[in-house]
Amino acid sequence: MTFLYQLFGTILRFIYDLIGNYGWSIVIFSLFAKIITLPLTIKQTRSMQMMQYINPKMTELQKKYANNKEKLNEEMMKLYQQYNYSPLSGCLPLLIQMPILMGLWGALRNPELYVFSSAEFANISQNFLWINNMTYSPLQIFQQNGFTLVFFLSLIIPAVSVALTIWQQKQTTSQGPSQQNMKGMQIFMTVFIAYMGFTFTQGLAIYWTFQTALTVAQNLIMNKFFPPKIIEIKK
Repeated sequence: MTFLYQLFGTILRFIYDLIGNYGWSIVIFSLFAKIITLPLTIKQTRSMQMMQYINPKMTELQKKYANNKEKLNEEMMKLYQQYNYSPLSGCLPLLIQMPILMGLWGALRNPELYVFSSAEFANISQNFLWINNMTYSPLQIFQQNGFTLVFFLSLIIPAVSVALTIWQQKQTTSQGPSQQNMKGMQIFMTVFIAYMGFTFTQGLAIYWTFQTALTVAQNLIMNKFFPPKIIEIKK
């Protein structure tokens, strides 16, 4: 993983040398990350759109064969084949993206190791919007300052990140028993994002929030202008 940290750290340093602002470098860096993973995220979005389309049919099968799991599994496989859908098609792009995302996160967690030298990083301005130091987390700010204006301001980006996460979940939510099983995972993810925003550095929070905002925008555009082409394979 060190190779990936160094690779993306070099890219972030290149961006910083061009614009001279660490905060905006992270924003542009996040845009770069979205661009290089765009083909994969589009494929994942397509899979979610298809799931939303066939979910009512899955619900009918689950009700019809509620007492016969073997028959239910058989009919579900036929349904997948009918629409040329693979349940794993939404997971595979995410698995492929994980090394990229881990490399990006590693560089941002330790910028003094993978982006700048320690001496350089000590002299770099950490000001970005209302943030004075992006290497501090809201938790650290609270421990040093208590319930002050600086602390409450540090909660803005984590709060926006949680709101965007909930919005993103609603974009990919369909009705039915299969979706009920996902609610627990969605709640867990929302709580986890809130925890990350509170305990991780504000630089990481900026990256994650902007990534989520781009994903929400991508989903809006694809759902409105590029709906999936449903092709039913005739038996």
